[in-house]
Amino acid sequence: MRLLWRGVLIASAAAGLLGCNDIEVCGSTQTRATSDAGVDYRCTTAEDCPRRSGVSVCVTDVSPQFDCVKCEETYCVDVEPKECK
Repeated sequence: MRLLWRGVLIASAAAGLLGCNDIEVCGSTQTRATSDAGVDYRCTTAEDCPRRSGVSVCVTDVSPQFDCVKCEETYCVDVEPKECK
């Protein structure tokens, strides 16, 4: 039993070091949104950016739980969360 408890503590500590959180998101991938012609979309606010159905505007700088778009330095950026493994 004691050995099992140590294993649980070690696994928990390892997950904490990897940056996992209670929503199981460990960072995100950010890419500039581009048109089919390869031109970067420009923006003033995130609402200016094109979005696929079901994709929202990012509301914080924290890694999101779902795909979202944001406006960063006048360019539209697609943000995709990375799942903890």
